[in-house]
Amino acid sequence: MKKVLLCLCVLTILGLQASDDIGANMKGMRDGLVEIQDGFLYNQKDSILSGIKKIEKLNDELHSKKTVLALLPKDKKRFLNIALISAKSLASNLQEMREYIEQNHYTEASSTNAIIIRNCTRCHSVVRGW
Repeated sequence: MKKVLLCLCVLTILGLQASDDIGANMKGMRDGLVEIQDGFLYNQKDSILSGIKKIEKLNDELHSKKTVLALLPKDKKRFLNIALISAKSLASNLQEMREYIEQNHYTEASSTNAIIIRNCTRCHSVVRGW
């Protein structure tokens, strides 16, 4: 009986940890998006680039099947490929936005920002069941 309780406690803790990991990852990405948005609103190129860097760092974690499977809720694991495609697309769009910003093409960078948000929304709509 003690072994069963111990196993249940460990599984619960691991499940909560995975949930916390995805929450922390998504919060960090949101923070990066806010920094990008503020950069556009206040003409702060450094803020935009810093926000891109934050999102890229967190997005890099989402390119591994093993990592994404560990982060996805149990009933959403079947959406693994959607999450992986979204992460790959996000990486490409972030690089494109960086290039536009470095060339001072803010209108094009802003358009790419809209695509980035659409990528986030697409993944969320499937994974969260919107």
